[in-house]
Amino acid sequence: MNRTLTSKIIFVFAFVSVILSEKAVAQTKYWVSFTEKTAKHFDPFKFFDPKTIENRLRNGLPLSDWYDLPVDSSFIRSVTQIADSIGYTSRWLNGVAVFATLDEIKKIQSLPFVKSAELMGFTATPASINDSNNKITITKDTSKRAKIADQIDGLEGTEMTIHGLTGKGIRIAILDVGFVNVDKHPAFEYLRSHNGIIMTYDFLRHRENVYGSGAHGTAVLSCIAGKYKGYNIGLAPDAEFLLARTERDGSEFKDEEDAWVAAAEWAEQHGAQMISCSLGYTYQRYFYKDMNGHTSVASRGASAAARKGILICIAAGNEGENQWKFVTTPGDCDSVLTVGGYDPKTGYHSGFSSYGPTADGRMKPNVIAAGTTWVATPRSYGYESGTSFATPLIAGFTACVWQYLKGKTNIQIMDTIQKLGSLYPYYDYAHGYGIPKAGYLFGEKHGNDSAITLYDDNDAITVSLSTSYFKDSFKDNHYFKDNYMYAKATDPQGRVKIYDVIKVNTQRFELANITSYLTVGRFASGIPTEEEKYPKGWVVTVFFDHCVRSYHF
Repeated sequence: MNRTLTSKIIFVFAFVSVILSEKAVAQTKYWVSFTEKTAKHFDPFKFFDPKTIENRLRNGLPLSDWYDLPVDSSFIRSVTQIADSIGYTSRWLNGVAVFATLDEIKKIQSLPFVKSAELMGFTATPASINDSNNKITITKDTSKRAKIADQIDGLEGTEMTIHGLTGKGIRIAILDVGFVNVDKHPAFEYLRSHNGIIMTYDFLRHRENVYGSGAHGTAVLSCIAGKYKGYNIGLAPDAEFLLARTERDGSEFKDEEDAWVAAAEWAEQHGAQMISCSLGYTYQRYFYKDMNGHTSVASRGASAAARKGILICIAAGNEGENQWKFVTTPGDCDSVLTVGGYDPKTGYHSGFSSYGPTADGRMKPNVIAAGTTWVATPRSYGYESGTSFATPLIAGFTACVWQYLKGKTNIQIMDTIQKLGSLYPYYDYAHGYGIPKAGYLFGEKHGNDSAITLYDDNDAITVSLSTSYFKDSFKDNHYFKDNYMYAKATDPQGRVKIYDVIKVNTQRFELANITSYLTVGRFASGIPTEEEKYPKGWVVTVFFDHCVRSYHF
């Protein structure tokens, strides 16, 4: 089932295998970037899996470029002579991770071929939670499918099945903390039966076996390709998988970001079209201002992978109710599909799911999926919560879309996933473009464009549902099923400043929170003048039952 990797791993990443001494553990970890590459020749047909060649041709990319060339081995030797130990190198970023003291890093920075040296991030945080308040109580419901109904039906997953879309032909790499018992668990019996796991590698222990520790990846994989009592837990059971262990679960070691980039390069080398990752880096090393898509080593690695034609699904994180609040890195990259979570009981944002925007004002998350899911646990099944599990649900959905839209590039598929969102073209910083719907892939959205009117009623932003729509919806219970309105206000620069979800139970009502913000809340201090009170250039937008209305001031 797995190929022998030892010689290739050494060749690809020029990794110097060391056992970290107590001194190394106490030292600081840096990312050292080099000024140039000296290699001139590179044979992509010898280095890459045939599927990588296929991927690059499909994406209109060169079969090899400067980023594929290896890091200069003489640079690595020179750095090694100074530093206590080093981690992985990166072809894409032309650098190496280094454990060093302050004096050692100053010496390294003085080397003529060293471009820069920067502190690296600490251990990543899996985007899963164990808060009992977010657990769903398992009832004695005898319906086997009921366990997975919310996560599949929210995406209209049966539409994929009806159209024969199961992720076949799509190769997905999963980067996680481990995949304990995936080689034995009944949830993956079907996956094993057709040799769906192409290759594995543990980037922390430098071996092929990833099944000995870490249950997080087990649950994540099940949300793409697992089965429960004959029913699909995820939507892509026929996809191919590369499983990479890149993180230590609850470790104090600071080695994960370079392992993440190394695994992404390994995945691309071995034909991955997609990467699904439910891990993120936050306050242990970074500040919110660093969530700009290009500061962290992981975000730079993710951006490089996207440039190589890989579509990356990344968890937004579970910081929504914490002080951090915002999306984690590498979910801050503009070219990755960042996934938030919704509460299956309400259909809108789960409180724990991290919010956008990025530090430089870009919209995140891109889309959302069920934040509480039925997953494979090490020895059984159970409910888990977190964007960790929303992310692989979207990855499986995306694999099916790519199977259907053969020949499209990663960026085109990412754009398609967003347009399939239940709220598109509306978006906000909690829901992104909403929940992707498989039905939209095979037909058009149906909404009543005349359902709502939006207007300013004596400084009160007011919504009115048409009489005919309100009565018809009330009569057929559609009104009770889809009775949430999404609303936002954007400033003259197009930045979303406030957004809201309103339960609709009357025909005419004021957007009270939006009105309050525009008239009072947007003024940080002092009393506005009469001229300032009028929100010139501001736009209020609402979404309800596929009808979008905007009011421009």
